[in-house]
Amino acid sequence: MIILVLGLSSFASLIHSLAPPQGHTGADGDYCTSCHLGNSLNNAGGMVVVNGLPDNGYTAGTAYNFSITTTHSAADRKRWGFSIAARNSQNQDVGTFSTTNLNAAINGAELSHAPAVTTLSQSSFTYDNLTWTAPTTPSANDNNITFYYAGNAANGSGSSSGDYIYAATKTIRLILVYTFTGNGNWDNPANWSNNSIPPASITGNATIVIDSPADGECVLNVMQQIGGSVSFTVKEGKKFRILGSLIISK
Repeated sequence: MIILVLGLSSFASLIHSLAPPQGHTGADGDYCTSCHLGNSLNNAGGMVVVNGLPDNGYTAGTAYNFSITTTHSAADRKRWGFSIAARNSQNQDVGTFSTTNLNAAINGAELSHAPAVTTLSQSSFTYDNLTWTAPTTPSANDNNITFYYAGNAANGSGSSSGDYIYAATKTIRLILVYTFTGNGNWDNPANWSNNSIPPASITGNATIVIDSPADGECVLNVMQQIGGSVSFTVKEGKKFRILGSLIISK
C-alpha cells in the first residue's frame, strides 16, 4: 500500500508539471501549497514578481506583454512553474491571456506553465512573452482588475515535497479614454467615439484625445474642468478652438 501511494503521488506530480490544476493562484483562496507540501507559502528567501503589466492603469482593448519571475535564495532549484489569473471586482475572470512562449499555455481562464521548465541548479527563472489583453468594452465591475499569480521554485525531484511556492497580487485601474473624432461642438455626442462625452468636471484615471478629421476642428463651446491625473492631448495637426472655458487644476 505504501508503494502504491508513492506511485500515485509521483504520477500526480508529473501531471501537474505538464499543466497545473486551475484555481491555485490565490484568486479563490487556494494556492499551490495545497499540493506542494513541506514549505509554507511565501517562505522567506524568495518571491514571484510580474513585470510589464501597467502601473498607471489599463486602457480598454489594449494588449500588455509581461513576464513572471520566480526567485529563491538558494541556487539549488531545478524546476519552475507558474499560474496567473485576472479577476474583476466581482471576482469574475476578465480579459484574455495568450502567449508565444513554448513552455506556457492557456489553462482554462488562467495562463500557466506547460510544461514546467527544467534547468540546472539556479536561483531564479523568468517566463516571458506572456500577454494579457484588456476587455474591449469594460463594465463597471472592470474598473479595477486584480492579477493573482503564483510561482513554483521546485527541486525537480519528481515528488510534491521540497518545493517553494510564492504568490502575490497586482491591481490596476481602468483608464477612461474620451476621443473627439468629429467636427464641431464639444457637447455634441456624435463628435465623440462611442458617443461618450467627458463629464463637465473630470478627475482620476482618464484621457481626453482630440483627433478630429483633417478638414475639421474641435470647438470647446462649454465649460470643461480637468484635474487630478487626467491627460489631455491634441494630436499633431488637429484643430482645437476654445469658445467656452477650459479649467485645468492639479
